[in-house]
Amino acid sequence: MPTWREIAAEFLGTMVFLGLVLSVLVAVFASGSPVVTAIPSADLRRLLTGALVGCVIAGIVYSPVGRISGGHLNPAVTLAFLRLGKITWRGAAGYVAAQVAGATLGAVVVFLAWGRHATSIDLGVTEPGVGGTWAAAAVEAAMTFLLVTLILNFVDRPLLMPFTGAAVGLLVLWLIFACAPVSGTSLNPARSLGPALVSRTWPHLWIYLIAPPVGALAAAVLYRRKRHTVACAKLMHDDTYACRFLDCHYTRAEHRTPTQ
Repeated sequence: MPTWREIAAEFLGTMVFLGLVLSVLVAVFASGSPVVTAIPSADLRRLLTGALVGCVIAGIVYSPVGRISGGHLNPAVTLAFLRLGKITWRGAAGYVAAQVAGATLGAVVVFLAWGRHATSIDLGVTEPGVGGTWAAAAVEAAMTFLLVTLILNFVDRPLLMPFTGAAVGLLVLWLIFACAPVSGTSLNPARSLGPALVSRTWPHLWIYLIAPPVGALAAAVLYRRKRHTVACAKLMHDDTYACRFLDCHYTRAEHRTPTQ
């Protein structure tokens, strides 16, 4: 089961994730930003946003923080691994609490750092767009299903596992470019909850608290039918850092802890 060290790393990773992602949104979309002047096309700026967010995710996954915690950064991802028996209920609760707390603190930092520029884009709060509420919910569930399916297929294969972070980053790039006009491309309850709490803007928050976990759990259930479990719950397993997840197939027997 994850210890305070892994939970603290997940908190730090999620805080940095939200801080950087929301800062990207401010820089690329805020009123008066030089990026808006230099790149008037909203499509190109959305593509730039996807590329930068993808790099942020990959960077955290491959960082020491991500290698310690596993780099979930997302309650939906943690729930999928819970469904697959890679983490206990207590461990999952610790991870989700850390993710929500980290996301909220990250949003607070961005609000304090960017001020009116951050408020001009409502602190990056995710909202339904083209198609309305139910289209946003369907797209969020489908996108998270794709995301978790990709993660499970990569972490379960030794040759692909080292490339999980890069693959996730590329997928998120495409999803932001293609689907942000419909749902804002959250994929992550903590990513939506943090800014909503800080900005007190939550009329559509339920979409982002429900749809991504539904998509993630559907991916886990489907994967479990094909393969009973998954090799590891870390997006990047590195023997330098102890793995506290249950039945890690990458941890050599002599290095396993009693909880494994």
